[in-house]
Amino acid sequence: MNGWLIAAGSIAIIGAAIHGVGGEVLVVRRLSLGVLPPTSFGGPRMTKAMIHVTWHITTVAFLTVGIALVLAGSVLDGDTARGIALVGAAASTGFAAVAVGLGAAYMRSPRTLFRHPGPIALTATAALAWLGAL
Repeated sequence: MNGWLIAAGSIAIIGAAIHGVGGEVLVVRRLSLGVLPPTSFGGPRMTKAMIHVTWHITTVAFLTVGIALVLAGSVLDGDTARGIALVGAAASTGFAAVAVGLGAAYMRSPRTLFRHPGPIALTATAALAWLGAL
């Protein structure tokens, strides 16, 4: 048993659930076709579809990494557990880097990163995953 990996995976799974349900209700459903721009792929309806699909692909990625980390910390052992833990830690680090990096670039103030729980949860997941993997 590796508590660091189980904790990291649990945060990722809970985060995936919140991202999927909360994002659907609070973000995606509220996107108005009247204000979305067209793209070279189609009009505003296509823009909304691309945002919707991308949102939920991200949710599935968070869930997949979370499940992998929990499995690496609980039922897998040896090199298999370590390999999966390293992949989960690397993916979590990538998620955190994108959220923190783009969040800081868009908001231009580190304080705004604390207004949304995502950057903190993703960073905590990555840190715990690395503690468990190493």
